[in-house]
Parts: sequence; C-alpha cells; structure tokens
Amino acid sequence: MSEEMYKVWADDNQVYGPVDLPALVQWIQEGRVLGRTWIYLEAQNEWRPATKIEALHAYLPPGAETNFLERQASEGEITPLELRQVAILSGLSNQALAHLIRYGELQCLAPDEQIIKKGDPGDALFFVLAGTLRARLVVGFEDRTLARIATGEVFGEMAMFTQSARSADVVSEGESRLLRLSADAFRQLIAANPEAAAPMLFSIARMMADRIKDHNARFQRESAAEFLWR
Repeated sequence: MSEEMYKVWADDNQVYGPVDLPALVQWIQEGRVLGRTWIYLEAQNEWRPATKIEALHAYLPPGAETNFLERQASEGEITPLELRQVAILSGLSNQALAHLIRYGELQCLAPDEQIIKKGDPGDALFFVLAGTLRARLVVGFEDRTLARIATGEVFGEMAMFTQSARSADVVSEGESRLLRLSADAFRQLIAANPEAAAPMLFSIARMMADRIKDHNARFQRESAAEFLWR
C-alpha cells in the first residue's frame, strides 16, 4: 500500500501539497497547520480537519501556543493569522511571522489620516492588514488619486530599497491597520532570522520587477500614442 499523501487548505485560501506525513508534522510544529486546518487525504479522497486525522493526534496537543495562534488580533496586537492576508507572507511559518511582528510596528489609522507625505525619506515599507489606502498627488488645488492600496497589499518598498524620497502622499480611506517595518528593523530581521527575511526579499524583488515592467509597458504605449498623433 502506498504511503498516504496530504494537501493543506491554508488560511490564505491556497492549497499546499501534496506532502508526506513527516512534512505535515513539521508544518504542525511550525504552527502552519492547526487543529482546525482542513487536510485532504489523497488515498481516501476526502477532506478532514486535522483533529480528525488519527495519524496527527500525537502532534496536536492543546496548549497556550495553539490558542494564541488561533485567536483574533485585539487592539494593539497582530497575529500570524492576520499577516497571512499579505500574499508575500502567506507561505511563512508562524515562527517566522512572529519574528516579523517583533521587529515591526502596528499603526492604526483613522479615516483620511496621512501615513506618507510626498518628499519624506523612504525609511520603511508597510503591509496593509485591514482597510484601504489611497496614493495621491496634490497639484495646486487638485487632489489626484494615483492608486488604491487594499488589504493584503504592500507599499513603500520602492523608496525604502532605493533610499529615495517618497513620490506621493498615502492617506487612509477609512479605518486601517498597517504593519510598518523600518529599514533598520528589516536589516535586524535579516541578521536575526534569515528564514523570515529571505522569502520576503525574493517576493518583494519580484513585486518591484513586475511594477517596473508595467511602468515600462505603459511608457511605451504612451510614447507610441504620442508619436502617432504628431
């Protein structure tokens, strides 16, 4: 009989696997799989909560750590579960996310509160945990919206990594929760926990490359349109 293989329906609504039992146990020990996590058993062709899988019973003891990971974030706190809304963080272990929380700073914004001002130094990046923000340019008396930044997105990374000034204001459209990670804190995180920093660096680099590619494509379209109208 072949060894049972498993898939995991994670909190970011992505399915990971298939993996064997030792890998699944490791994910439990890292806090990425909890008792309520849905697991697919390939040999039996069915989904079950982890607590309903006999092979996992010994690895899912109740305890304070599990209770901490499952509870909702209260005011002034961030949980790993909340951070998993951010795509570039969704694959990190709870241990790695706990390091990120330790080095980051929670910022709660009121509606229309400004978090970034054009021309400010680019000394941090931000993960949006709740709410929507707006990037804008104020030209004379005109307020121009450049983009909206939704829950699960990241902003501020370009200026932080290039050590350049902010190119636009960013204001909250309603009540918002952000995790601010300063450049100094990011360097400390890299030194203290490469496991958490390396995947983030790769994902952020890819995100920046995609944005540059999009900007270049838009510039080429605009340049072509201008040439045709001459």
